[in-house]
Amino acid sequence: MTENEKYALSPERQLTDAEKKLVWKKPSTHQVSEEEQRICKEIKRNWHRGEMKIANILLEGDAGSGKTQLAKALSANFGLPYTKVTCFADMDKSDIIGAILPVISSERLEKMEPAEQRVWKALYESDGFQSISEILMDALGITQEQAALKMKQLLKRAAENTDGEAIEYRFYPSEIVRAYQKGYLLEIQEPNVIRDAAVLMALNSALELDGSINLPTEIIRRHPDFIAVITTNRSYAGTRPLNEALRDRVQHTEKMDLPTKEIMIERVMTKTGFQDGKVLGILADVIMVLDRTARANAIKGVAGMRSFFYWADAIAGGASAKESLYHKVIYKITTDSEEIKLLEEALINHGLIASLEAAEIELKKKRKSDDAIEIRTWGDIDDTDFGKDSHGEEKGIALKKSADSDESSSRVSDDSTHMERSGLGEDGSPNYHQANPESMSEEAKQKERDFRKKLNRDAREVISDSIHKKVKLIVHRPDYDQENQQEYVRLCQGLMPIVQEIARKTLPYLKHEISSDFARNRYYGSKFQADSVAYRDYKYFAKKRPPTESPSLVVGLRVDESASMSAYGRLEAAKRAVIAVYEFCQLCQIPILIYGDTADVSRLEQMSIFAYTDFDKADANDRFRLMRIHARSNNRDGMALRIMAERLAASPQKTKLLISISDGQPKAMDDYTGSYADTDMRQTIQEYERKGVAFLAAAIGQDKDVISKIYGNERFLDITNLHEFPAKLVRIIARYL
Repeated sequence: MTENEKYALSPERQLTDAEKKLVWKKPSTHQVSEEEQRICKEIKRNWHRGEMKIANILLEGDAGSGKTQLAKALSANFGLPYTKVTCFADMDKSDIIGAILPVISSERLEKMEPAEQRVWKALYESDGFQSISEILMDALGITQEQAALKMKQLLKRAAENTDGEAIEYRFYPSEIVRAYQKGYLLEIQEPNVIRDAAVLMALNSALELDGSINLPTEIIRRHPDFIAVITTNRSYAGTRPLNEALRDRVQHTEKMDLPTKEIMIERVMTKTGFQDGKVLGILADVIMVLDRTARANAIKGVAGMRSFFYWADAIAGGASAKESLYHKVIYKITTDSEEIKLLEEALINHGLIASLEAAEIELKKKRKSDDAIEIRTWGDIDDTDFGKDSHGEEKGIALKKSADSDESSSRVSDDSTHMERSGLGEDGSPNYHQANPESMSEEAKQKERDFRKKLNRDAREVISDSIHKKVKLIVHRPDYDQENQQEYVRLCQGLMPIVQEIARKTLPYLKHEISSDFARNRYYGSKFQADSVAYRDYKYFAKKRPPTESPSLVVGLRVDESASMSAYGRLEAAKRAVIAVYEFCQLCQIPILIYGDTADVSRLEQMSIFAYTDFDKADANDRFRLMRIHARSNNRDGMALRIMAERLAASPQKTKLLISISDGQPKAMDDYTGSYADTDMRQTIQEYERKGVAFLAAAIGQDKDVISKIYGNERFLDITNLHEFPAKLVRIIARYL
């Protein structure tokens, strides 16, 4: 029995010839995955179980993980026509439902060009369920982009010379409506980029098993064979957490990560015809290391199966393994020289560059002699070691450098002086004035006291339902003096050029279109303009523009102020990192929260929080408060993370990043240590990740393995070189923008 016969959902259904062409045909290179088998079995098992029916699937993963391929495979297995819609940020309801177009009279139609006549006639003769762009492409033999441009020209022509005649309209449903009413398998790509809540509400309603869509002409019901496959990419810029209501409509979800090494090799062999398993094993190791390193260092690009396919195919065609590594894999992940260095170091540390060189030598011999050879590889992958800085002897040869990889990232750009530098001197160091807290007015002092009281109230409320509810907590707002100012200037030396250079490269990405109203006088849209009908130009609709945006990132920086921070220069390294992050956020106008914490100062103060900077009360002199960071006593990490994460979760920014700088595992009195403390931290991280807070842990001490285990490899930064710590931390934050 074939897969199509085994999983056919409606064997008695008769498809039209046009619909049969839409059913995906599996190529000979297709490999059935575990995810495909699991989804097919679940849908088939529940297909006739009423409310337990599974008809909405979510595939979530990185680019190249096979989401679309899997959606098409489901079309083949179920015997359903496949179609798709790709979402975009400023979609409105008209993009979900369809468009209303004018009907041209036969007299005016005869006056048009023959090509235009063919298009309008094709539109009027269609069944209303073929997309407008497809009709134009078929009628004129043009591409999709040309069809979109041609449609605009036709609408403009239609609006000319109406001679006062009455205007008629016809409704043309969207691809979503077409699939919904006719019972197709519809892939909805990237709905997590949609900004307009009304669009998401329309999708939510449509995805109900007994749902419906309200069209301008009628209400249509969901076809019993309709299957929605939602595919989302975790790494695309502009994405946000998938709408909770939309996620709740899903009955089955697959987490699409890179498959196992064996399956990766098998797929590439089938896809490319390249059969050298040992070489492919090395390439697979490279892909996996690059993927993990990119995640660990918050590099937004992805090393996935697509990269693997094209890289292996290039090598099979005679390309150099090392040369094509850059053009087929690394440059697809990033072209930033600093990020490329991180990827190169990871490959060198795992011995994979040496393995690639050895494989390349053997491949050259094989191409010349066609003799069978054995390729010896070395440099096994150590899952616990990726992302670490290299300080030992290099294993293997040096990688090819990128165009500007040998330039120092600390070099000051010629145009860096044009950046906004609030409070900075000519040399990049901060200007400062004599600190004299006593000179503050009584009103200012009272505001400071009120703010400190508010911080204490809010923090105690956050922990009131946690295991820390009985811990005596005090939130401090440290003062500063002239000595703190001088220390700040000293530590800034050498940091500001690096920070300014990173900010200079980042600022262009923060320029957003500012618009929050409706664009009027459109041929179609979500809002009808009655006052425009008199103009008879068919532009009777308004379409919502994207909302106003600003750098949609808020940063929280938590500093462990336990006593062990005084050892091995950790405290000064932490201060330098905090300065770099603070100044970078000021340059990029990113709200920032910097708190330090310690535990067990006294019986009456079992937990101390030090609010150095707070986005609710930003002050240019906050930078000097940072010099009050000290090594003090114990650390109750879970409590500090909870208090800061709650502040970030309540902020309006889309991306919320909380970084913890720590040199050891949690330990405080009353048995807050070991598995008890670890569990508390993990639960806190999981709870607030569901609320949209991303966590990173920068480990600068001896307990790196413990910290890595608590936070997970994907949230862990191993800071071996304390001197490079500030710049590395700033670059990681920049990647979240």
